[in-house]
This record gives sequence, structure tokens and C-alpha cells, in this order.
Amino acid sequence: MKKKSFFITLMALALQSGSLLKAQQLDPVGVCYVEVNNNNMLNAGSYTLQNSNKQLFDIAIIFAANINYDVSKSRAYLSSNNNVTKVLNDVNTYVRPLQQKGMKVLLDILGNHQGAGISNFPNREAAKDFALQVAHTVYTYGLDGVDLDDEYAGYGNNGTGQPNNSSFVMLLQELKAAMPDKLITFYYYGPATSRQSYNGDQAGNYINYSWNAMYGTYNAPNVPPLNKTKLSAAATWINNTSTSTLSTLATNSKNDAYGVFMWYDLNGANNASYLSTGSNILYNENTQLTGQLYSWTQGQTCDPPLGLDVSDLTGTSAKLNWASGASQTYTIDYKPAGSATWINAASNYSGNSIVINNLTLNTDYDWRIQSNCSSTLTSTYLFAPRFNSGNGCATPSGLTAGNFLGNTAKVSWSGSAASYNLQYKTTAASTWTDVPNITSNTYTLQNLTHNTNYVWKVQGVCNGSTNSTYSGESAFNSGFAPVVSPGARSLSFNGSTQYLNAGQFNLNGNALTFEGWVKVNAFKTAFPNISSIIGIEVGDSNSAILRLGDGGLANNKLQFTLSFGSSQVKLNGNTGLNPNTWYHVAATYDGANMKLYINGNLDASTAATGNFTANGILYMARNYDNSRTLNGFLDEFRVWKKALTAQEIMDNRCSVAAGSTNLEANWKMDEGSGAGALDATANTHFATLISMSDTNWKTDVGCPANLSVKTANGIERSEEAAVYPNPVKRGSDIHFRITNDAAVEISLFDVSGKLSKKQKINANNNILNTQDLTAGTYLYKIISKNNEVVSSGKIIVK
Repeated sequence: MKKKSFFITLMALALQSGSLLKAQQLDPVGVCYVEVNNNNMLNAGSYTLQNSNKQLFDIAIIFAANINYDVSKSRAYLSSNNNVTKVLNDVNTYVRPLQQKGMKVLLDILGNHQGAGISNFPNREAAKDFALQVAHTVYTYGLDGVDLDDEYAGYGNNGTGQPNNSSFVMLLQELKAAMPDKLITFYYYGPATSRQSYNGDQAGNYINYSWNAMYGTYNAPNVPPLNKTKLSAAATWINNTSTSTLSTLATNSKNDAYGVFMWYDLNGANNASYLSTGSNILYNENTQLTGQLYSWTQGQTCDPPLGLDVSDLTGTSAKLNWASGASQTYTIDYKPAGSATWINAASNYSGNSIVINNLTLNTDYDWRIQSNCSSTLTSTYLFAPRFNSGNGCATPSGLTAGNFLGNTAKVSWSGSAASYNLQYKTTAASTWTDVPNITSNTYTLQNLTHNTNYVWKVQGVCNGSTNSTYSGESAFNSGFAPVVSPGARSLSFNGSTQYLNAGQFNLNGNALTFEGWVKVNAFKTAFPNISSIIGIEVGDSNSAILRLGDGGLANNKLQFTLSFGSSQVKLNGNTGLNPNTWYHVAATYDGANMKLYINGNLDASTAATGNFTANGILYMARNYDNSRTLNGFLDEFRVWKKALTAQEIMDNRCSVAAGSTNLEANWKMDEGSGAGALDATANTHFATLISMSDTNWKTDVGCPANLSVKTANGIERSEEAAVYPNPVKRGSDIHFRITNDAAVEISLFDVSGKLSKKQKINANNNILNTQDLTAGTYLYKIISKNNEVVSSGKIIVK
């Protein structure tokens, strides 16, 4: 009887969601998008029909949240920019007044160039995870549903897969299961339009309404089994679609009995006259402005943390983990999956993990986290993957990967189980490769593809029969086979097809430095005269770029660009660079000022405050497209998550210790061969050479020779670090810079002075493995065959 009642309730909810507007809706239903980067949602409620006093718009859509991609966890996640965050965090101001007028408010979701979208979920697990994030967001903020838009996904970026035939339908199935009483609408555009059937099920079985996405045209979406009453053949861009075309669209919609009419981009001006052109035909009534017009000020950026996973599952407790920010605190909540009530684990909490207790065995739980950027500014919630509390067999934790050699990688974890089962796959794959019965806490994965993103997870086997839940997924890039550097080198680019792709970076914050050496063969002469050097450029609201030239700037002058809110601040340089000349260039931001330096000298500065947004693919010698590539050379480039001082820029020009504080990436570009520029830090930001070969490695370098000298023993003694990577992940290899075949001896001492490791190396065998070391700080000495200490320093094992 209970089961029957449950299904009756579900059916009622489904019927309700399909006719949520029936009691008061217009005929046809009026749908309105509001671009909240520039406009106030409340304006959607300010227009009524003159005689009936009905609201002109039945549905108002918040445009738009994004599907972003957390590379560290190979996970699509729902992201809100500064303006969507402002709306959701104050729904009582921007959403509830519309709902009180009988309108439904939906959240639009579209891609963000990061490789994730509604058409490439690799399996049902991933589709369900994202559907739960959407449903939690809808219920948390009291929205009426979501609008799905398959644009700007950048399928394939970050190692993600291309669109497949199952993703869209699986997502819709999981969305409807997670929020059966809410609306799901479809902006008819992109790969999803041709991927609406899977295993005999149709996307239209889960979609309430769909509309044409090509503004100024009349073309009904094909979303079977939806009929005309659920579709808008017309697509109107307010004040951009001419009044004559609007009149035609409205007339055709009325004559052809389409049940929906879509309006896009309602702004803050008085649009009553324009809207009346359509409403007179659709409803035989003028539109009047009966509410006030609302202005809009930009929201402030505050992002939730990424890297969400769970470890140390004991059945009654779990450790919740995330990647913490520099100065933020967090609010963390959790609940059993079947409950509607969140339990607060902590508020204003500092750190990157928290243990929750008193869980029920073998029970599914959800959890969420919110950043507190200040006393008045918080992020929206980010919802973590659902987890099971487990059966008492502890889930392995502390997953790390290292020793990336292109076709192999060493993985390790913490745990005390009798044995372990491991699974791994490329991020684009839908099936896992199983490695059963591992009797140690490390394993070397073989036969990998170089420079490919992988994910892996591990499960404990206790007492021969009881298995733990699988750990959260951990990600790594297989990297490139290491090469022995032949000496100082740079990389050359042809200005048309060649560049470096360094993968995903999240540089969001209030401190940044780009620095390195550049030599230009020829500056761009075609508009907009841009030669890119380094940076991220997803759009005006997501960028951090160092380049030469711009539409209104000379093609040989530097420009440093950062995104604050929905717009960019551009700092133009004053000094023109000469062709065929090496320059050390640097761009810094310290939370108060943006600055440009040339050869260590301040060239330009401007005031700027707040957090900037730069989260996407970082390129060198290219940004945006191939028309903005560099014709010239790059050498010794770095990214810092801090603002270097003028003195630090001078000191660091030719080299820097790989373990320097807040050094995010360091491409020395000394490999001399191979398909990638390696990152000398432990962060493994490998930069792939695109359309390049070994001929692009050049001996023409930026650093003067007198800054790097070699001893008679072949050891580099200079500002350049002799060890890389440093810090190094435990289990990974440390490389020592040895420049001839003379054998030397490496000795490692712990902080108490005790000898921890000793090994002979030479130029052809210059690697020391850290598997037998514990995490900590070590001092090293490099001793020649004559017992001379020719180099020494510090190594950090993480």
C-alpha cells in the first residue's frame, strides 16, 4: 500500500510540473530571459497587460549559471558567477517578488568552455551527480526549475569527452527523479538537439517546454513527444529583433497555435511600446509598465572551493575534504540523502577538511560547502558527490600520484586493509580498468598514454570478504617522458599555428604575477594587432592575460588584462618593444594595483581592487584564437599566486627555486626535445606543444650567460635551482642538474641532521626516488669525487 501511494504521489507531482502555469498562464505562455550580468531580474515583473492586468511573462529565467569542470576530480559542477551569486544569495529581494506575482523563476545552465556540458556525461553516475547538484540548488534557493542550454561547453577541453548519445537523456531522467515537482525547459540549440533518444526513451518525456534559439527566426523545436502547446517557434531578442519581424513572429505563433512565446534579454529601459507590438497580436492587449524599473550593480566575486571528496569512511564517521583558499572560512552542512533538512557541521570554519560523526551505517549522505569571503559576502553552495557511510571497513584515503613518466605513474594511498582493489581510466572513458588484490599501499600504473588526464580510485578489502566503499576519485596527468636537458633552451613560435597549452588553471583571487622572457620576430599588423604571451581568456568576465597590442594600443606595447565582475580592466604599457630583442616582462596584481615591468623596471601601473576571475585553459603564445599567436620566442615563464616586488622580479629573472612560496608553475623550457615543456614545481602543469616539433627548441635564450656558470665538476652553481621538482610528492623522482658524466654523491639529511639517504648519480643517471622517505624537509649535499661539497640546499617532500 505504501509503495502504491508513493507512485501515485510521484505521478501527481509529474502532472503538476507539466501544468504548473495552468491556473493563470497566458496563451501563449510568455517566457523571458534576463541577463543578470547587466540587468535586474525584478524588471521581468514590471510589465502587465493593460486590460486583464496579467503579468506579461509567466516564466523569468536567470541567465546564467555555468557547467564548470573541476579537473582535480574530473567532475562537472554547477558554478555561479558574481551576479548569479548575488541573485541566489538574496532570493528574497530578486526572486520572491516575481513568484508572489505568480511567475515561475528558473535558472539557466550552460557551458563555460571548460569541456563540460549536458551532452558529454560519460556515464549515469556522472549525470546523476550533476542532476543532484542542480536539484539541491533549486530547492535550496526556492527556484521553480531549470533551463538547459547546450552552448559554450568546449567539449574536449581538459581531457573531457565529446558529446555522446546517452548523456542528455540520462541527465533528464536523473533531473526529473531528483526534482519531480519542478520545471525543466530546453533552449533548443547545440549537440543535445540531435541526441534526444537513448534506450527507447525520449528527452521530451522529461521536458516541460522548449523554444527556438535563433533570434528573429520562426522555427519550431523538434522535441518529441512535445506538441505545439509546449513549444515556441518564435525567438525574439528584445529591441534587437525589429518590430516588423516581431509582428510577423507573433502573428505566425498565434495563427499556428504555438503555446509558448520566448523573449530574450529584458533590460532596464521602458520596453512597453516594443513589447506591445507582440502582446497586441498574441493577447489583444497593450503591454504597460506598471512596476518600477530597477537598476543593477555588479555582485562581488566569491567562489566556493573545489576538490570536494570524502575519505576515512568508517560507517559512523567520515572526513569531508576540499581545497581551501588563502583567507576564506567555510560553512559546511550535511544530511542523509532521504532527508530535506541540512545539518550544520561548522560555520566560519578554517581549514580544508572536517570530520562528521554519528552517521548511520550503509547510508547515503549529501554534503555542501559555502565560502565566507567576508562578513557580508558568501559564495553560493557547492554540492559534493553523494557518499555512502560504509560498513565499517575503512575506505582508503590520502590518494596521491607521482613519478609521471608519460606511460607510467606511481599511485599510493593510506589504509590498513588486508588488500586493495584499484580502478583507473582516462577521464574521457566510460569504463574502468580493474586491478584487483594489491597487497601494498602503492602501485605503478603501466601502459598509459602520455599527456593524458586519468582518474583512479581504490577500495579496501577487509577480512577477505568485506569491502569498503571506493574512495573518491583522484586525478592526474600522465605527463611526458623526462628528457635530459642539453642546456639552456627557449621555444620559438611561428605566429600562426604554434603555441603551448598548459591545461586548466584556477587563478581566481587578489594576487598574481606572470613573468618570463619574450623576443618578438614580428609584431601583428592585422586588427586587433594582438600578440599573446601568456594567460587565460574565457571571456570578459573570466580572464588574466599578458599580451602585446590591442585594438587601440600599439602592437609592440604590453597590455595586462584582468576580469573584475563582468568587465575587464586593461593596463597598457608605455614602452614599445623592439623586434629581435630579448626582454624580461612581468605583470603583477597585489589587490590594489596592476603593474607592468620591463627588464625589472616599472613601465605602467593602475589602481584596481577586489578579486579577479581567471579560471580556464592557460595558453602561452596564444589566447582566444590562432589570429592572436606570437611570432617569436618565450623562455623561463612562470605563474605566481602572489605579486612579486620589483626587487624579486630582478632577482628571479633567470631562475628561481622550484619550491618558492606561491610559485604555481615554472616552465624553464630547457628540455630541448619532446612534446612538452615540463613544470619544475610539484604542481605538474605540463604544457603541451601544439603543432610544434623538436626544431622549435632553440639555443637563443633570454638569460645572459654570466648568470649561470658550471663548475669543473659539472654541477650548475648559479641562481638556478639544482633540483626539481621541489617540493616533490612522496614516491616521485627528484632530478638533479648534472652537466657531465662525472659521478657525484647525493646525501640527504633530515632536520635533526640524521643521514636519510645516499646515492651516486651522474648526468645520465640523475634521479633519486623518494618512496622510502617520509614527508618533511631535508637538506641535501652534492659531493664530488674529490670530496668537495659543490652544491647544497633544501628539499621538501610532501
